[in-house]
Amino acid sequence: MRFGRGQGSGRGGGQGGGRGPGRRGGPKAAGPGGYCICPKCGHRVEHQTGQPCYELTCPKCGTQMIRE
Repeated sequence: MRFGRGQGSGRGGGQGGGRGPGRRGGPKAAGPGGYCICPKCGHRVEHQTGQPCYELTCPKCGTQMIRE
């Protein structure tokens, strides 16, 4: 295969490949409000901006928290 002027390797293009939360969805786009919940016991704590829920552990049972 030749690569000269006007010919390329076909890289580039596209709009992100369909990755990411998009405009409306997913816990990564949940915004500043909401709660972190324990999937095991159901304990809820208010979400703190800048602190991902998955970095928290439940104060009751020690399980990793998730975003509601």
